[in-house]
Amino acid sequence: MIIFMSYVGLHLEDIHTMVWLIGLILAFRNIYQIFLRVPLGHFSQMVGRKPLLIAGIGFYTLSLFVMALSTHWSIVLVAVTFLAIGMSCFWPILFAYIGDIEENNIGQLQGRVFQGTDLGVILGSLLAVLLLKQFQVELRVLFAWGAGISLIGVIGMVFYMPEVLKKEDRLQVESKIRALLESFVTMFKNLANVTKQKKLSFIYVVQLLIAFLEYMVTAFFPFLVVSKGYPDDVVAQVFWISAGVLIFFKPFLGKIIDKIGYRMPMLFTILISASMLVLMTFVDSFAWLVVVYIIYSGSSLTSYIGVNTGTTVESKTAQRGMALGALGFYVSFSRSITTFSLTPIWNGFGINWVFLSTAIIISSAVIVVYLIYYLVGIRNNKNNNQKISHL
Repeated sequence: MIIFMSYVGLHLEDIHTMVWLIGLILAFRNIYQIFLRVPLGHFSQMVGRKPLLIAGIGFYTLSLFVMALSTHWSIVLVAVTFLAIGMSCFWPILFAYIGDIEENNIGQLQGRVFQGTDLGVILGSLLAVLLLKQFQVELRVLFAWGAGISLIGVIGMVFYMPEVLKKEDRLQVESKIRALLESFVTMFKNLANVTKQKKLSFIYVVQLLIAFLEYMVTAFFPFLVVSKGYPDDVVAQVFWISAGVLIFFKPFLGKIIDKIGYRMPMLFTILISASMLVLMTFVDSFAWLVVVYIIYSGSSLTSYIGVNTGTTVESKTAQRGMALGALGFYVSFSRSITTFSLTPIWNGFGINWVFLSTAIIISSAVIVVYLIYYLVGIRNNKNNNQKISHL
């Protein structure tokens, strides 16, 4: 993932793709997932978690392989399509997998899982630096290496990953394929039913903000680094140093969520992340850029652990795949809005204003969300107290 997302935009630039088309291709990664995450999350409730997780990494492998062959933006779009399918198979089911094996320390366990992703970031970034800086290969060669390593991972998962969803917790259907097709048809109905739940609706609203901010950085940070005069390999250097520092703290960040709850840490860390976007535009030295990115990454991760933990805790086991699929829907929907709304700003005002605009939008939205839910909470408490007094 780090190899793909760090360099897909720069590769599109290298093959002379127009700015608006780059933004559109990046948006398609998320547009596809709007229609995939809920049905595939529901499907995992029928067939188990393992098949979907293996399929997810398998599609990652295909996406990197296609990128290695890409010389035109249309081929990159095919790779993005495979990536979107892979993400839809993998991420919601990964967090459902965690919920199936842990009840009390979900946040801490998610932190340990994100340690694994950090290890991948470190190794993938070091590989990028080695190939791009030392051997000065084309980006397509880097994608090919990523595809080969990912294929090894798929083979390992087939033989060593256990299934964790018990048979009694699976949905029983006559035909799994027919049920999957029906889940596509009833996707928005299922999404509405899950979203109606008050506690989940708050989490989903916050997830919209988190995903908007996170994907902006994922998509545009490489362009910001290059705009400061740094070569392509510096992007990977920032990522692996940040991952190397944070890898030791991620279980602790998850433990915070387990101890004090998921609501306030989510909102507070979003504000920290937004403030880091402003600093990214002002700092030019490599050292300060790394420091700011580390703070951003730590706060962003805490936000994500919060929404994932909240969704897992507030959903029933038989509904967990659907609830986390719905969370993924809002992630993809928000990321799509991100690309469409910020690409015109990038094209008209420059990369710095993409970061500054996002900081303003997200900070304002967090304040509005807090006030709305705080006032609603006060009103609900008053109504409950009045009912108790009448009794």
